[in-house]
Amino acid sequence: MPDLSPEQVNAQLASLGLSPLDDEDLEEIAHRINALREALAALELEDLDSQEPSIIFEPETASD
Repeated sequence: MPDLSPEQVNAQLASLGLSPLDDEDLEEIAHRINALREALAALELEDLDSQEPSIIFEPETASD
């Protein structure tokens, strides 16, 4: 998976209504996003599109 460029990261930030403080900040954000993407790509996950959601924590019940 190719790294996202700072311009691509900036476009994604803008779509969320966010903006970096300056060009150095944008470079750091892009670096961190690319590092996360690389780490997540290394995980061996089953095909998540075919998995049903499961409850991890049981919902709390209201006590009367």
